Amino acid sequence: MDAFGPKGSGPGGRFRVLLAEDDGVQALALQEYLGLRFRVAWVEDGEAALRSAKDAVPDLILMDLFLPGLDGVRVFEALKRDARTADIPVIFLSGDQDEGTVVRCLELGAADYVHKPAPPRELVARMERALRQTRRRRALQALARTDALTGLANFRALTARLDEEFKRAQRYRHALAVVMVDLDHLKAINDGWGHDVGNRAIVALARHLRANLRGVDFAARFGGDEFVLLLPHQTAEEAAVFAERVRAGLGELRVVVGDGCTESLGLSISVGVAEHTEAAPMPSAGALLKAADDALYRAKDAGRDRIVLDVVRAGQRSPGAMSVRPPAAWSAT
Repeated sequence: MDAFGPKGSGPGGRFRVLLAEDDGVQALALQEYLGLRFRVAWVEDGEAALRSAKDAVPDLILMDLFLPGLDGVRVFEALKRDARTADIPVIFLSGDQDEGTVVRCLELGAADYVHKPAPPRELVARMERALRQTRRRRALQALARTDALTGLANFRALTARLDEEFKRAQRYRHALAVVMVDLDHLKAINDGWGHDVGNRAIVALARHLRANLRGVDFAARFGGDEFVLLLPHQTAEEAAVFAERVRAGLGELRVVVGDGCTESLGLSISVGVAEHTEAAPMPSAGALLKAADDALYRAKDAGRDRIVLDVVRAGQRSPGAMSVRPPAAWSAT
């Protein structure tokens, strides 16, 4: 159960602060004051602090340097090693006035170091500053991972996410499908309508892809008019059903071509699908992506507007094609 109660943090709700403090009197006083601005959960030792941080992932941790069991520095180092908690700002509280201690904590990456007893208003100001800095840093990080035209993830973000999803699929032995999508005939759109309309067609496809994804799925612009979709817990055949739904829905998309006028443009896509499964594992994330890319090129070579699967059956690679005639039919070749 979430120690903070129902989900929700700033700016639409109060930020969630984990207070790790073994002095009950100080902890209660801080809870009472900080509770006016934040949602505060209190733990009394290092192990509980680490456990609560990983379970609830607070917006900020206010931590005594000298906790029972694991001290604050060891808790902080453990948080930094975990991707789920590495970005949580931590403010140390301590009566230790030694300059070397302060420097060490800040060099490790602490957001701040506050000497006890901390004036409540000063403490809140330091906490709010740390939260603002973290928000700005996360916004910049998100911008660096976002494709400017479509708002989807960019190639850099795709590389990191694919590696994460592939390792997770290996660890928990579940399927992972990679879907590569190419917008057909973009050059003809650019030549006939202009590059602005071509860009709008790319954006329309990106929105269409996003609208069809599940919450656990991931979409990125691979470059130009190509997109990559990561579908955890999906085999190639299941991903092909998704891809066909996307392909079939393109007829409803309309693109602004000028002066408020819209056209369907007859958009179509070519799709390559590959899978990593326990029965037929891929050797690496890169190999999985390449298999999807190879399947995409087979789809384009076969005439476009179709889906090609790269699967392994009975130890042999077996390309399958889902043709658009009939749309929902596909068979191994």
